[in-house]
Amino acid sequence: MRRTRRPNRFVARFAAARELLRRRTRGEHGSGKSEAGFTLVEVIVALAILALGLSVLLESISGSLRRTATAARMAEAGALAQSLLAEVGTDRAIKPEESSGEFSNGYRWRLKMQPYGGANEREEWPVGAYQISTEVEWEEGASRRSYALTTLRLGPKVVRQ
Repeated sequence: MRRTRRPNRFVARFAAARELLRRRTRGEHGSGKSEAGFTLVEVIVALAILALGLSVLLESISGSLRRTATAARMAEAGALAQSLLAEVGTDRAIKPEESSGEFSNGYRWRLKMQPYGGANEREEWPVGAYQISTEVEWEEGASRRSYALTTLRLGPKVVRQ
């Protein structure tokens, strides 16, 4: 008696799975129609998502550039205000006065020197104390921006007659 070999169930299942995978990779499905590629709706949705993402990204970049330009102008105004304060006591005499002008780069400035403290206090002090204020202004679009610094300096005592 010769024994015939029956196919192993595992081998049969493996062969069926391999055939199914082969059909799917070739695009053969039971219905006969091919589903390879994207539908028009999928492409339109992908483009809409891409457009939304790019608009948010570009708005963020342009906002960053505006803030960087504003910060650069503010830093320049701060440097100009500090240079005005540094002139007081060296190039400009410390005395009660107000002056203004314009820098060559379009920034406008105001400098105000006034005695500090009350009249009675100033009489007791051996030297004069002055509050020195400077403000630098510039145009930024439709608005006007400014940067102000204030300090105290010692100077000649104001004598009342």
